[in-house]
Amino acid sequence: MPHYRRAAVLVALTRETDPRVLLTVRSGDLPTHKGQIAFPGGSLEAGETPVQAALREAQEEVGLSPASVQILGEVDDVFTPIGFHVTPVLARISPTVLDTLTLTPEVAEIITPTLAELRAVGHFHEVRTLPDGTEVPLYRHPWRGYDIWGMTSRVLHDLLTSGPGQESEA
Repeated sequence: MPHYRRAAVLVALTRETDPRVLLTVRSGDLPTHKGQIAFPGGSLEAGETPVQAALREAQEEVGLSPASVQILGEVDDVFTPIGFHVTPVLARISPTVLDTLTLTPEVAEIITPTLAELRAVGHFHEVRTLPDGTEVPLYRHPWRGYDIWGMTSRVLHDLLTSGPGQESEA
């Protein structure tokens, strides 16, 4: 089995009838994933849990105070074609917290699509073949001129088809 680098992302949803999800547009100045849309997150540091890493990265990337985050739990891990083992950490935040967020050199923009908007645009599903021959799904969510794809879109797909926010449409 290949060596995967451990990482975590914070999947923060606002406490609203139609929750918004906190996403970042990565800076074009970064060495990797330039301009891609991502959840706040990154590699785990030595001795760190996925929850600790997701909270730390969200604070570093957008100034989200860990005290303002209610952790709901971890969802299914995702393995990326470029060698990351990512644990998405699901959380709730107050919608007013979005007004306090700040951009850092890693983040060009903060976007907050609602779950209903993402459901409405649907997704495109492609299949990508990894070098070892394994086929993996590749999802894309087009939203207001943004192309949300890759691991971020895969986590969103899982969230939209089986996660929180489903009750808002009942």
